[in-house]
Amino acid sequence: MRALDRARLNEARPISETELAELLQVASRGRSGVSGGRVDAGDFVVMAGGTEMRFGLASLSAQLNAEPDANRRQRGFDSLLQKLDRLAAGGDPNKPAPAEIARFRDALLPVLKNRSYVDEFAALARKQGVPDGKLLHLPLGGDVIVVPAQDLPRITRFVSVGEGRRYGMSDADVFEAALANLERRAKRFEIHDHGLIRAFDFKPPDYTVSLLLLPNPWKDIPDLPKTVVIAMPGRSVLAFADGDDPKAVAALRAIAAMKDDYPVSRMLFRLGPGGLHPFP
Repeated sequence: MRALDRARLNEARPISETELAELLQVASRGRSGVSGGRVDAGDFVVMAGGTEMRFGLASLSAQLNAEPDANRRQRGFDSLLQKLDRLAAGGDPNKPAPAEIARFRDALLPVLKNRSYVDEFAALARKQGVPDGKLLHLPLGGDVIVVPAQDLPRITRFVSVGEGRRYGMSDADVFEAALANLERRAKRFEIHDHGLIRAFDFKPPDYTVSLLLLPNPWKDIPDLPKTVVIAMPGRSVLAFADGDDPKAVAALRAIAAMKDDYPVSRMLFRLGPGGLHPFP
């Protein structure tokens, strides 16, 4: 029977613990500093750099099977081999490789959320067995917070307090990288005129409201009113109008009251010195 190779990871059907053990056995052969691959009590066990290393086959196969596509499964398998190589070379097997650090940093973007999400995040972390998990965030104004997140192909994944340490980044570094990435990506956006209301348009729309975090997103917008009032019911809607026009304010209040799957705020905000201020 032909031995398994990595092409098995390209197949949609789930990989078994036995198959994963065989793949690890094949991949570990001939690797510098790695020897003695075997299966023991549900673990794949090798000696690497003079240290016994155990891979839990049940959890690892579940992780690989949970990946959305073949590319992600291949990358997951690569990360296992990189950990093995680092230990064999006498390094820290839990320290991410430079490519993984770069992927984490480059995927960061700032997202605006309602502050109620702080408690939701903590509750979800407890449910997942992380009792001290806390959302990394900063207040922006009113009930709005700024949250660094990873903009991944299928999801937006929010970053927890201290998560950046694994990648050599402080919490402040994570925010700085997220804002820098936004500035690089937001070189161009449009303003659509809807009569009394104007609105920002940005791709991808999940980060439209995040444009507020740019150094000065208003500098090239013509005919700005003296009092700029903003509505942002969800992270894809950023509308503004003349705060001295009662009809325009009423239209903004209707927008702010809209339900959104990714809510930011039902409040209105005035653009003023030092940032955003709740508008009565």
